[in-house]
Amino acid sequence: MSNIWFVGVPGSKWSGVDIQLRRVLPCDKTDETPERIFYHAMNTPGRQDNGHRGSYWGPGMGCGEHWTDFQKLGKEQIVKDINEVFTGNGYRVIKSHFFARQFNLQFLWDNFKDDYMILLYRESQASFAWWANVMDFSEDHWPDYRPGYTDYNIMRTKIYEENSKILDFGIKKGLQFNQWNPNTSLTAIEGFIPAKAADLKKWPDDIYMAVTKIT
Repeated sequence: MSNIWFVGVPGSKWSGVDIQLRRVLPCDKTDETPERIFYHAMNTPGRQDNGHRGSYWGPGMGCGEHWTDFQKLGKEQIVKDINEVFTGNGYRVIKSHFFARQFNLQFLWDNFKDDYMILLYRESQASFAWWANVMDFSEDHWPDYRPGYTDYNIMRTKIYEENSKILDFGIKKGLQFNQWNPNTSLTAIEGFIPAKAADLKKWPDDIYMAVTKIT
């Protein structure tokens, strides 16, 4: 089965969306190893629907630490890296903030035909404020955001820049952003399971998503 390339900025709550996404689509979850399960600071003990699950890609994220400029990296290396992490069947959800840098989104569009792409948007200041509540830049924090974002001041600027790239790319491709709803947002992806989506909690109405198959 193909890949789902998923991009959102830090604090956009895309990790929570990803957890729901993995429940309603036939996804390869072999990347959900114990060291790749992380609960953020606002987690309620016993809850399983927030924090991080599975592989995140880019500097400091644990996978694809060299995923910065895809034009220099090349398709062959990207595919090799993915195949070293996923070993099962189903959609491989590839999550990275760094898709929204350089010309990486366009590279994916040009080189991974028939895969799916998900662009997630949440207003920049709201995203930054949420990230600052649940994450930090301390040395022992996982994931390590220092290689990609340095500190709070630079992160705030980067979030605005990345959100702009996400929106700009979506507009140029003629994509429609709609409010995230686990019952309706992913119906265009083959294998969507409505019965599982019906049991999921709807998220706040400030998260928007564009879903497309790369053609």
